[in-house]
Amino acid sequence: MTKQSGADDLTERVEEATQRIGRELWSQLSRRKPTVFERRWWLDHILEWAMQDESVKIQMFRFVDVLPMLKSSATVTQHLQEYFDEVRDQLPVAARLGLDVAQPDSILGKALALNARNNARKMAERFIAGEKPEEVLKSVARLRKQGLAFSLDLLGEAIISDSEADAYQQAYLHLIENLAPEVNQWPDDAVLDQDHQGWIPKCQVSLKLSGLVSHFRPVDADGMSKRVKERLRPIFRLARELNAYVHIDMENYECKPLTLQIFQEILMEDEFRDWPDCGIVIQAYLPDAGDDLQSLLSFAKERGTSIGIRLVKGAYWDYETITAEYRGWPCPVYTNKWESDHNFEVQTRFLFENYKYLRPAIASHNLRSLAHAIAWAEELKIPANAWEIQMLYGMAEEQQQLFSELGHRVRIYTPFGQLLPGMSYLVRRLLENTSNESFLRLAYDQSRSIDELLKDPQLTGQQSESQAAVASGA
Repeated sequence: MTKQSGADDLTERVEEATQRIGRELWSQLSRRKPTVFERRWWLDHILEWAMQDESVKIQMFRFVDVLPMLKSSATVTQHLQEYFDEVRDQLPVAARLGLDVAQPDSILGKALALNARNNARKMAERFIAGEKPEEVLKSVARLRKQGLAFSLDLLGEAIISDSEADAYQQAYLHLIENLAPEVNQWPDDAVLDQDHQGWIPKCQVSLKLSGLVSHFRPVDADGMSKRVKERLRPIFRLARELNAYVHIDMENYECKPLTLQIFQEILMEDEFRDWPDCGIVIQAYLPDAGDDLQSLLSFAKERGTSIGIRLVKGAYWDYETITAEYRGWPCPVYTNKWESDHNFEVQTRFLFENYKYLRPAIASHNLRSLAHAIAWAEELKIPANAWEIQMLYGMAEEQQQLFSELGHRVRIYTPFGQLLPGMSYLVRRLLENTSNESFLRLAYDQSRSIDELLKDPQLTGQQSESQAAVASGA
């Protein structure tokens, strides 16, 4: 057997396993739906309805974005009427009637404003774990009872002053100091609290390096790195002292080299070189994700201590494409979804092949991506506790529970912070990705068949290229 034929056989086996696993998961998920008696059912249907019409979705998100700045009932009602008048024909009859008859200063107008604000808060509570430490603790304790782990992320806007950077640092120090001792007392769970190397921290947080300095920019990389590390070291020290894990989030492409530089520099310091409870994000919608992982593999080997890798598709697609076009730069991200999906699968395999140095966290709600990961883990005989699945708080709860029940460690990326301003921030992130391929739209798309959901992204690419060739007459 030639090397090529052996590789083809391996790829074919994994694809067959992906299809089998995906269909088994789908058959179980199809029986798991929230009932009409659950609040989540109503929120799901509101979002599903909004996702069906691009203009309604945009107006709804625009309103939620501005809502925290509206201080009176009159201004809330006025903005409701101004935003939704443009799409009134797409609204339910009751909603149109309410907007038509309500006057900003009337009793009906005040009731409409109160209802809008309450609904926005309820939606925020779906995706944000809480504002106060006791609310956050209650939320993560509830996740724990459901057999799920967590990683907390503080929502916030861009840092533009040193005082804001100090506040961001203090928020994480306060969180770790108060939360870690509490959760460390929870009874041990072999699935959630152990990997192939031993016990792992129960308390895990995620942070953005841009939050630790004003105007995080790569212009002065060495100077910026020095200032960020000054605020990052106390967080690492406290996390190590209290047995907590810290994950570094990735942001836009321009910040990636500096983020990787700071991450590697601080972990090569004597104080942290042997500390395993840290990791970083790699975005598969970047063609150079493979190069970054190869570089991190070399780094981890040189360091002598493994690191965690959260593999994601990426959340800044619109921002990156628009910025590149505006500045006349080459686009840094894949321009077709199938390319990102395929690269995600390629890098998933790479992580599993090097799991002893790069501990994999496969972050996705995509059934195909997760089934493919399980297929490779089985093929390569990766220990079940050597990797984990990560999902977003408030999203795909049925999938979260299913994978947990199947024995996988499932960690929930859990935002916390002020509800309405936090929801506003999340909405802005969602608006950055308003294409038909956004994860929010696909999460509520009921029309897709299992064959389409499990389709090999490479096959999608080949079909697209063939169609383009036919259209061009080639």
